[in-house]
Amino acid sequence: MRRHDLDWVSLIAGLVFLGFALVYTVASLTDVSIDGRFVWPIVFVALGAAGIATAVAATAREEKAFAEVERTDDAL
Repeated sequence: MRRHDLDWVSLIAGLVFLGFALVYTVASLTDVSIDGRFVWPIVFVALGAAGIATAVAATAREEKAFAEVERTDDAL
């Protein structure tokens, strides 16, 4: 089976939603209240950070592939 690249957006989104699930579970089992005004901004910031990480990783991967092709062309 061929390995695939790490999908940062999916990983961070999953971790964010897992974190919120844990926070809401703990809040429901205790007397802690959660202010819903902070939920969506945190989700958007985390997903934005994941998008930036994915873009940076894709750019680095493309530059590496371009450098290899250029090096191969120079060798010919």
